[in-house]
Amino acid sequence: MNASDFAKYLQRMIALTDTGLTFTKDPFDRERYEDLRSLLSEMLNQVSDLDADEVAELLKPTSAYATPLMDVRAWIVEDEKICLVRGQGENDWALPGGFGEVGYSPTENILKEIEEETGFKAKVERLLAVFDTNRFQLQSKQYAKFVFECKLLDGQFQENQEIADLQFFAIDQLPNLSEKRITKEQIELLWQVYQGHRGQYLD
Repeated sequence: MNASDFAKYLQRMIALTDTGLTFTKDPFDRERYEDLRSLLSEMLNQVSDLDADEVAELLKPTSAYATPLMDVRAWIVEDEKICLVRGQGENDWALPGGFGEVGYSPTENILKEIEEETGFKAKVERLLAVFDTNRFQLQSKQYAKFVFECKLLDGQFQENQEIADLQFFAIDQLPNLSEKRITKEQIELLWQVYQGHRGQYLD
């Protein structure tokens, strides 16, 4: 078992202690869950590539059953080039999108993200892929990443609080990527789905 696989087991066990702490009414069980959580965090620090802030985020207590979170991303292609955005104060690029917000469906979330980040109205064409971040970019929390093929309608990009730049890149001329948001491997998979060389990708 490699370090990444072991870190995933630790992530899962920490989620179980989270659920236990949420629902237990026994003070002795609570103490045991807290002790176990402390030991697991020390182990995670030793074997994972997560930085201190990410481990701290993972260990924040919750008040509900621990479940994966949702991330939505837009796959926008014009003239055979892929739309990527660069966040303020960042050097790396990613597909437009972000965390799913409560009260919105996945498609409503991505249309909202596109408008906020790019200034464009858009429409969703189809779902290209659902990625499990534990398989591609292990993070403090596990995300289901929904990638939708979208088409820009009307609007104009202007630099904003979130996004400093928007550009279109050829598949063989990709810039440095923000790999916690999207990896080169994921983009290559999405390109194959988009071109019809493979079916919808589902983890």
